[in-house]
Amino acid sequence: MRLFSFFVIVLFLAACNNTDDNYLKPRNLLEYGIPYTILAPDSVDIKKENLVVQDEVIIKSQKSDDYEVRVYFGEATKDVAATKAEHLNNLNSISVYSSVNVILDEPNGFVFETVIDSTLHNFGFRRIVIQGDREYIFQSGNGNYTKEQAEEMYQATIPQEMK
Repeated sequence: MRLFSFFVIVLFLAACNNTDDNYLKPRNLLEYGIPYTILAPDSVDIKKENLVVQDEVIIKSQKSDDYEVRVYFGEATKDVAATKAEHLNNLNSISVYSSVNVILDEPNGFVFETVIDSTLHNFGFRRIVIQGDREYIFQSGNGNYTKEQAEEMYQATIPQEMK
């Protein structure tokens, strides 16, 4: 019985220590036209598309639906504050949402909650980076994310070169 109890305790401690806190690793995006390094899972699919007016890069985890970041970039037409305000206005204008609540508000981005009804809540983010005449908008992908997942992706998209 002691041996079994010892085995259960060792197994429990091993499971507790396997939190995988460092599963996000630096990922340089220069080969996709983005001069920044962000944090992303080891196994990601990265796809670049030309959307005529701007380019889009999708960075999606191969292992789970917990991580998908989309980066839209092209010529900067506004400053950070105006671009951020435009994105907030766009979210608030989507009629299917009964409310949009900003959870974290920073000068160059925000984490938000969208509510459709009392049972359907989703979280996402926007981060705006302007460098010279180029604009880079990092945002959550097309998934259902928890607050923690959205905050983690938001923090992961801080360009490592700016830390």
